[in-house]
Amino acid sequence: MSVRRTMAVAAAGAAAGAFVMIGAGTAEAQTDTQLCEYLVTAPHGLNVHELPNVHSKIVGVLKYHQKPWADCKKTGYTEIRGNVPVQLRHGFIDVKYLHKIRVIPTGGVETGAGGTSAGASAGTDSALAAAGLATVLAGGGIALAARRRATARA
Repeated sequence: MSVRRTMAVAAAGAAAGAFVMIGAGTAEAQTDTQLCEYLVTAPHGLNVHELPNVHSKIVGVLKYHQKPWADCKKTGYTEIRGNVPVQLRHGFIDVKYLHKIRVIPTGGVETGAGGTSAGASAGTDSALAAAGLATVLAGGGIALAARRRATARA
């Protein structure tokens, strides 16, 4: 195998390994919960709680007609995810004082549309990362061996 071809294989291995490792990390960050945009219907505002119950500390208030993004739920408390001040994110609000406007697209490809499932186990993701790392290391070893052969001949 020529030095150029070996270097090309090594570069391809490194790129493929990096792609696999990056892909494994993003699969774990995805959640199965849908995100919805709501409209606050409480005329005097809606309390944001630290925990999902009425007795927990109130950390802020959402104004009437404010449009927070939160986990899609029909009853109980839902966790705020966005479209509010940072200090209120991850607080909890009661769904009975909200009107669902729309489901917010998360930007991912749904399973069945050519994508992969976000529900993959962590063991599978770790195996993919290990395979990617092994590919990078193998590519580096081939490149080093080719470089030694090329310099030994000269």
